[in-house]
Amino acid sequence: MSTPEIATSRTEKDFESPASSSPIEESLNLSDYAQNVLEDVDLPVLVLISHSHAPPLIPRPQLKFDVRNLTNPPKHIRDNLNGTSWRLQEWMLSDPKFGERRDAIKKEIDEEMMRMTTQHEKEDVLKLGHDTNKLGLDASGRLDKKQREKPPKEVESEESEEDEGMLDEADSSSGDTDQDDPLTLRVGIFCATGRHRSVALVEDLAKMSWPGWQVEVEHRDLNKKRGSRKKPGKDRRGTRGGGISSHFEED
Repeated sequence: MSTPEIATSRTEKDFESPASSSPIEESLNLSDYAQNVLEDVDLPVLVLISHSHAPPLIPRPQLKFDVRNLTNPPKHIRDNLNGTSWRLQEWMLSDPKFGERRDAIKKEIDEEMMRMTTQHEKEDVLKLGHDTNKLGLDASGRLDKKQREKPPKEVESEESEEDEGMLDEADSSSGDTDQDDPLTLRVGIFCATGRHRSVALVEDLAKMSWPGWQVEVEHRDLNKKRGSRKKPGKDRRGTRGGGISSHFEED
């Protein structure tokens, strides 16, 4: 006995060949592609630094915060853990004053970021306007009326043309150098020893979102023992846009 056929309705679209796609489109992963593009962009840098109250940071940070007024963890916690430990961070977060201080510091950092970004954009606009004026261009990028009405210059000597070329190259290279230097905002946060309260606060700030900025963390005195005169050991790391995960100290 023959198997009954199942009737199906198919439209013209069912018979159309699938849209052709290039090998690049087939293998393209948007998130990976976007990340690769972002890696080529020089984002402004936020550097969060924990340290003891002495000696001061060199070079001097643009923003500095004293967190010695926050309650210190109990001695048995301080003796066994530092501010990168999730247990010490949990203890600090249990104090409402810690969260209030963190949020107040973040607000000041956000305001300074906005100020620096605005100032940088103004400088770029002024630089662009200066270059435009040197070329005799109007606001639309065309030669202004005076430049259009000027009679053609006589051909100058080859020697003067070479000199001008060298000057132009020098101007261009110096401008590129300034443009390639990313903005950097250094923030110093200090407590008594630079191993507990300031470290925990920097770690918590680094986990927050800082869109459009690359975030770096540095703990200047993390490995420095109290009363030690040895050179402090630094712990440093960074990421783009904030959200740095904390180091978990093995207990």
